[in-house]
Amino acid sequence: MVNKLLLLLLLHAAFICEAQQKRTILFVGAHPDDETAISEVLHKYARLGNKVFVIVATDGKDGTRVTKIPAGDSLGMLRRKESICGCKTLGIEPPVFLGIERLDTKIGTGRYFKEHQRFMDSLRVRIPSINPDIIITAGPDGDTHHSEHIVVGGAVTELLLAEGWVEKYPLYYFAWKKGTESVDPGSYMDERYVNVKVKYTAEDEKQAIEALKCYVTQYTAEELKEEAENKLKDPGNTINFRRFVVKKGLQKDF
Repeated sequence: MVNKLLLLLLLHAAFICEAQQKRTILFVGAHPDDETAISEVLHKYARLGNKVFVIVATDGKDGTRVTKIPAGDSLGMLRRKESICGCKTLGIEPPVFLGIERLDTKIGTGRYFKEHQRFMDSLRVRIPSINPDIIITAGPDGDTHHSEHIVVGGAVTELLLAEGWVEKYPLYYFAWKKGTESVDPGSYMDERYVNVKVKYTAEDEKQAIEALKCYVTQYTAEELKEEAENKLKDPGNTINFRRFVVKKGLQKDF
């Protein structure tokens, strides 16, 4: 009887411990499809019972690279639907769309400044309301050196510094090692600065490939096939991250 009681207590303690370890993870991207950069990791943490959120800054309504749909609100609405489809396939929360016009000077310097401020103000409200244990965004390379990716990563970093949230909301930049296939050749980080390696399973990889099929206005059939093949032939099943940290304490000179 004592052994059974002890076993029940141990199982209860293990259940409580597991429940306490569930975390809230937030990915912040510029466009509806930026979440595909690390979709295997997002699926993994959702599969393990964590809450996974995605914030999308713009509607990507100018993303006409592979679609005949003209730039504008109609394309923006389609891209929103694609992101909703992708997040559902990954088993994560529906994306939060901020509806920012653009985050570069193609709209004019004055309008860019206003939209950047609107983005910062939105994050200032949204981040505490989600209250993430982890924030993930693009680093200084912007994943593909896309200017809006760079601005989004910089804005998230700026906000954490401005509000004193660096420790409260730990920030991680996803990073590629040199030579990673399907990644912009110039977008990489020396592996000495990688401090987190997240492994994922074949199941996570499968769902990431399935989610890619949602983004029909952004990838051709050939590109989707090539991306799936690149994922499948990478035996590492690992994505690298670098945590943003700030050394505190005042010194009198450099």
